[in-house]
Amino acid sequence: MAEPIIIAPAGDIVLDISHEDNPDHFLYRVHSPTLQQNSRYFEALLSDRFSEGSRVLAELKGLNISEKYRSIAEAPLDALPVVAISDVGKISKVNTIKNLIGDFLRGLHGFDLAVASPPVSNLANLAVVADRFDAIPHFAKYIERKKYIQTLEAKTKGKVSPGITEERMRQKLLIGVLLDHAPWVTKYSKAVIMSDSVRWKPQAAEDPSAALWWEIPRGLEDEMITRREYILETINSLQAHFLKLYTSGERQCKLGYDSSIQCDSFQLGEMVRFFIRLGTLRLQGTIYDSEAPPLYAGDIDRLLESLRQCSSYQIDRNHAHCGLRSRLLPLLDHIQNLLCLDAGSIDVGICAHCWNINRGQYAWSEAKRPLIWSRSRLTSATKGPISQGNRKERRISQNSCLNRHLVVRDMFMAVERDWTASSY
Repeated sequence: MAEPIIIAPAGDIVLDISHEDNPDHFLYRVHSPTLQQNSRYFEALLSDRFSEGSRVLAELKGLNISEKYRSIAEAPLDALPVVAISDVGKISKVNTIKNLIGDFLRGLHGFDLAVASPPVSNLANLAVVADRFDAIPHFAKYIERKKYIQTLEAKTKGKVSPGITEERMRQKLLIGVLLDHAPWVTKYSKAVIMSDSVRWKPQAAEDPSAALWWEIPRGLEDEMITRREYILETINSLQAHFLKLYTSGERQCKLGYDSSIQCDSFQLGEMVRFFIRLGTLRLQGTIYDSEAPPLYAGDIDRLLESLRQCSSYQIDRNHAHCGLRSRLLPLLDHIQNLLCLDAGSIDVGICAHCWNINRGQYAWSEAKRPLIWSRSRLTSATKGPISQGNRKERRISQNSCLNRHLVVRDMFMAVERDWTASSY
């Protein structure tokens, strides 16, 4: 067994901690009243309501500290009660839990961590352990007081790094969720939604040993899946809208030339070629087809940029402004504005406040789909800044925040969307 680690020199118990089937055990001298004060798990475990707590209390009483030692700090480790723990939560695979648990216990006692500025992976694992031992309220305040998250933010200047891995995004998202850092909840839930996840693919296998961030708790994993599917459906509806227009028989070329009918046919053909070349459309027979089309599994920003590459096709020089491009780009601008973090409170990333306070009204995964959407509803409902004033103003602010989210949600979740020019 490894050398005991002294977390609290005046500690009155020893924790014997291992993880799952790993044979390594580590001993930590800790102060039980501090553990009980800052962790509901230890508060229950070490109370006389449980046999383990009763045993510890009996052993401490039997020590006769006042007779044998000047203080509990002088008592040797082998004289103290030992509490065994064999599960520290759904952490990632690490070479040893020694330093991780040591830092968790230091944080629980309010001491500095062994590393002055812990990296994201360490902080994520600490959040998992804090969740396992029901110490999130204390640990969130501790992390905020030490400004560990702010230090990490300063390194990236508050932006999502272009080459960030999905695991890093998920680690930051979990930290935001568990340690109550709302900006990371919005920013990194959006990043996962936009980029897709290896865990959401049909062929992905369940991994019971995966770290907690691969299945974000509190219903957020399902919410992110739902949001991505509705966003993709919305983008697909743009494509379907223009195909429907140009196959409806209603003339789209408004120039009134004899060549207007040929212009529409030309534009339809070029449009179909463009979508097929892009991989967003395939011609499928309705008589019989055994293969269902796969869902788009790439980055949504990249998809929108690809759609922007639509050329200004024209059948001749008189039809310079006919066709898809001039009509598609304003709609793509509109969608991209809603998918941009700069849009503030109307972003498609998850708002931690609304999720925690108004989940029943806010969640896309629990909402009833509106029958139809038009852009005029969005414009009127998302104007104006959000107040941060007195209590009454904050209450209005909270409602405004939720209402702004709902207007955006209704667009993405609508059964039908009115993309016609009259909506503008």
